[in-house]
Amino acid sequence: MSGVTDAKFVQGFMKMCSDGWELGWHERNGGNLTYRMKEEEVREVLPLLDRTGEWKSIGASVPGLAEEYFLVTGSGKYFRNVSLDPEDSTAIIEIDGKGENYRICWGLVNGGRPTSELPSHLMNHEVKKEVSGGRHRVIYHAHTPNVIALT
Repeated sequence: MSGVTDAKFVQGFMKMCSDGWELGWHERNGGNLTYRMKEEEVREVLPLLDRTGEWKSIGASVPGLAEEYFLVTGSGKYFRNVSLDPEDSTAIIEIDGKGENYRICWGLVNGGRPTSELPSHLMNHEVKKEVSGGRHRVIYHAHTPNVIALT
């Protein structure tokens, strides 16, 4: 594999973002997506990740996700730009051994941070992991303009 974006799971993430944009589910930079990576996916891209970054507080405690990796959209980024420039619009983050901090290991190359809703996404991932036996791996949040207009 030549780069992180060549990985099949990253390609699928990019497609999900593009599909959501094409379906009109996102206004401007509204919405976010997080994906809890499988162990084999982590192994596939691990040699390409930079695990020396600064740890930052999640803002929530998610011990059930300790030492897990997530592919996430960036705060203030546009879903339509994910497939155009995934390294600018997305990131792979690692959760520390206590489930209290994260660090960016790939992506958001022009600065930025993971989705502003990272704490709530991770809390939901922790619950979904427990109740689904680990099968459920996606939290997708859309700001559908038609629903917004109706409310």
